[in-house]
Amino acid sequence: MSNLKMKEAALVYLDRSGGLQKFINDCKYYNDSKQSYAVYRFNILINPSDIVELDAELGNHILHHPVKAAEVFQSVCFIAVKTLSLIGQLQTETQINIVLKLTHLPALPSYSLNFCEFPLDYTSQRFYMMQGIVIAMTTVTKYTQGARFLCSDDACPLSEGFQYIRVHAPGATESATVRNDFLCNLCSSSLQEDRKFRVLGDKQIVEIITAKALHAFQGHSNNQPFRFQSFTIFLRDELVNKMSIGNEYKIIGIPTCVKSLQTSVCIEANSITFCNPKVPSGISDNFRCLLSLISSSCWKFTAILANVFASHIVPPGTYNFLKLCLLMSLVQTSDSNKELEDCLDILIITSDTLLVDR
Repeated sequence: MSNLKMKEAALVYLDRSGGLQKFINDCKYYNDSKQSYAVYRFNILINPSDIVELDAELGNHILHHPVKAAEVFQSVCFIAVKTLSLIGQLQTETQINIVLKLTHLPALPSYSLNFCEFPLDYTSQRFYMMQGIVIAMTTVTKYTQGARFLCSDDACPLSEGFQYIRVHAPGATESATVRNDFLCNLCSSSLQEDRKFRVLGDKQIVEIITAKALHAFQGHSNNQPFRFQSFTIFLRDELVNKMSIGNEYKIIGIPTCVKSLQTSVCIEANSITFCNPKVPSGISDNFRCLLSLISSSCWKFTAILANVFASHIVPPGTYNFLKLCLLMSLVQTSDSNKELEDCLDILIITSDTLLVDR
């Protein structure tokens, strides 16, 4: 399929999905601000099923070559801006930063990334879906979305205008976007950043681990060695503060390899979805039988539960008071408005910290 036909298909999708109208509204916001930016950022919601139904090759391009697919939409959006005179300050196509936001990925094994299987594919720069539990996160910091550079030679025609625009790429470090050793393609003079045009965004780093790792803390073992490693997730802009420690999420993102003091694999998140664990409703027959046998006492049932709770971690009959407190904490856990619910604080004094940690 030629590049022109892909642009036509992208325009048709934007028109049918309502994305074109949203893009026009976003352009109006930029135009009304009367301020010149180095980069104008636009999110475009992509439903892979609708794209594939409209044009299979364009859908395949989005799923497997998202960076190049973004360039197709970038060109389409630039033509729309110029044709409809949406942003008067916009000068070059490189100033448009298109971020394709996927609603989902096909439910096929080739689109799933398993943290327990190696080697991981972090070179293809395509979308994968992964699932894990948040175990750590940083505060929100700033990163450079885009920057404008000018040739340091005043006689060079590229010493003005918006010809040198650098935009953050998935998995790129800050130094890949902004540093002082870029050279002019025309005269080979050094480039200097025009700092007043730098565009900043929000960034948050999250560590997740597969849910299978919880079995190690529950004392399960098949007498075979195992190792679980956490992975770094980069959340940017509208995704920051969308995750909470201890919750499980499905993440669509692009795996990349970050080289700093040590090489590590990270995920540039594209979209996140909270996984609400399916807990079986109702009470088992064994529980009903136990409750009927000891219904004469209001404390026997609670005491027996505390006695056998977590029996695969600590011997029954030990730490009963602590286990009772933990059960009380579990009872008051709710999915509704967790910020407002009361927390149960527990003070533990013991010499055997290992069992308590478990």
